[in-house]
Amino acid sequence: VCWRERGQQQSVLRCRAQVDKERGQEGARSQGDGDLDGVSLVEDDKEVTALSTLREFKDYFFFRFSELEGRYQVILGIAVAFVICNMDRVNISVAVIPMSADYGWTPTQAGLIQSAFFYGYLVAQLPGGWLANKFGGEKVLPFGVFLWSAATFAVPFLTGDTGALYLSRAAVGLGEGISPPAAVDIIAKRVPVNERSRATTFVFGSMHVGTISGLLIAPALIKMLGWPSVFIVFGAVGVIWCFWFESFFSKNEERLNMEMEASTGAEVGNGNDSSAASTVKEKIKSEQVPWGAIAKSTPIRALTYIHFCNNWAQYSILAWLPTFYKDELGMKLHEAAQLSLLPALAGIAVSFFAAPLADNLVEGGMPVTHVRKIMQGVAFAAPAGCMLACMAGDEHLVTWLLPLGIGFQAFSLAGLYCNHQDISPKYASILSGTTHLFASLPGVFGVPFTGWLLDHTGSWSISLFVPCLFFYISGILVYTKWGSGEEIAFE
Repeated sequence: VCWRERGQQQSVLRCRAQVDKERGQEGARSQGDGDLDGVSLVEDDKEVTALSTLREFKDYFFFRFSELEGRYQVILGIAVAFVICNMDRVNISVAVIPMSADYGWTPTQAGLIQSAFFYGYLVAQLPGGWLANKFGGEKVLPFGVFLWSAATFAVPFLTGDTGALYLSRAAVGLGEGISPPAAVDIIAKRVPVNERSRATTFVFGSMHVGTISGLLIAPALIKMLGWPSVFIVFGAVGVIWCFWFESFFSKNEERLNMEMEASTGAEVGNGNDSSAASTVKEKIKSEQVPWGAIAKSTPIRALTYIHFCNNWAQYSILAWLPTFYKDELGMKLHEAAQLSLLPALAGIAVSFFAAPLADNLVEGGMPVTHVRKIMQGVAFAAPAGCMLACMAGDEHLVTWLLPLGIGFQAFSLAGLYCNHQDISPKYASILSGTTHLFASLPGVFGVPFTGWLLDHTGSWSISLFVPCLFFYISGILVYTKWGSGEEIAFE
């Protein structure tokens, strides 16, 4: 009761200690409780101090998953899913090298197999948003994880048929395509607005961890067990996650709902009428999704455009970065591959700073619209500045400055990736699916367009940097003018 009524802002230890104080039982708890032996209270600060036993020391400094508040358990579980997501996305880029040698694929065939992912990813966006909106992200996310994991697991058994292999990679894209709207739906309904930047950044930022993990683990598995082991191991991990997530929600759904109800008062009291707890009670009944109002919304159009701009730069740079290092800077292949990990590492470091900053600005009273525009402005301006410096700099400057600039794009996790939930917690999954649909196009068209420009101009600046600079700058202008973090009642 204490834990619920105090808005879950206190630890279990502190809540128990507070109850003791209210009962006049200061000092040590009875031996029967067992968890709080030796705990004393500081009268003024209501802080728990003097954790004397080894067990208390461990419990105080090292959290256990079962002691986390429900919404944090959910967010951590989703983040693990997104680590697996990017591991399964990038594994083909490593495994395709020995696969091509075994089956005699041409570069064109290998490229088509790798691109199949984006077609499935593109098709899945709007259906994924609709499914999450109708059935709830908690049901759609494990379905998506199971689909992409099963398709990954099946790859070694389909390599004899190129068409079947192509379809399996498209199925991976389908599963991963419905997952972002599902995750956005869960965050919008279970996380208060002043914590959404951190929650969204933690979830989507975990994809950087997946990229690094996949690129490091896959070569080791190939060396020890052969390329089929990559798909079997990665696919099995995803299936195991599905069983855990389903079991977790079936056992804890009532507790999670109670926690959201308990946080409603605090959310409304802060002047926010769209708390996570109240939103989760909104059911999409028989009414139609207001597609017309969504399509006509200027803030949604602005959000869609900057999402497209964000992914054009991200997909183009990351796809061509190893080739740029190898051909333009004369690096060896293994050196280029290692340096290609730097953007993901930089993104992780930046996200740890960006998310708390955004939430602190919201808690400090800055309008959500201003916070999102600041975060997104940094996400585009910083890499644009680094690219301009790279175009005029020497080799050593480019080697380190370009990955750093790309890493600053992680500020988008506290900008555009949170904006769907700001505009409409109720339809957040629909909005996410809509913007992701258009933001998937650079993966299908932007990457080959960069190659086409490179063939015809022979210039990396013209083919890679100039288009990215155009989308960075135009994205800043569009979002500054028409972006919004205010809630919209589409009905």
